[in-house]
Amino acid sequence: MIENPSIEAITFSLDWLTPTWLPAYDLKAYAGKVDTESGYSADMSVAMEIGARLFEEATAFVQLCGAFAMIHRSPAHQYESVRKDIDEINEALALNAASGCPTYAGLLAVMVERGIVRKRTDEP
Repeated sequence: MIENPSIEAITFSLDWLTPTWLPAYDLKAYAGKVDTESGYSADMSVAMEIGARLFEEATAFVQLCGAFAMIHRSPAHQYESVRKDIDEINEALALNAASGCPTYAGLLAVMVERGIVRKRTDEP
């Protein structure tokens, strides 16, 4: 199992692009949950599953940052914010936190479902 997964290194590298309202979720707890729920008996299989899920988390974190950042458009940004209403964002954060082990992928899904962010198209 991964000893100390964290989002801090990515947050540090993105510096000013991280929205102030975006919480630092406990990826170590999430990795433990994935470990418990994976159903694999081989350590290598568990490690691969955890690695894949943490990659999804890092990707969702970066996409959330990109959706709300004031930067030039890039093909790397797959999502864009539609509404930046802090009350709607707080509701999405609370809904995601209600799962008991909130994730960035879960938050992104909630925000897409609620129309706060949307998948980008290639049109300007």
